[in-house]
Amino acid sequence: RALYNVAGAEGPERIAPEWWQGEEGERTRDYYRVEDMEGRRYWLYREGFYGVAEEPPRWFVQGIFA
Repeated sequence: RALYNVAGAEGPERIAPEWWQGEEGERTRDYYRVEDMEGRRYWLYREGFYGVAEEPPRWFVQGIFA
């Protein structure tokens, strides 16, 4: 686990499973484009919502931009 100081962020862009095709337990993802104070850019997503489900949402790094 690493901590970074965020300089700016864009998002969220929500991607949810189709209600008729989604698997049970599949969670909605909110994607963010984030830049840290060093100019590094990341593509992050949050899976799930705060205060809605029993489990808290989880955060993931989807990609790192050059």
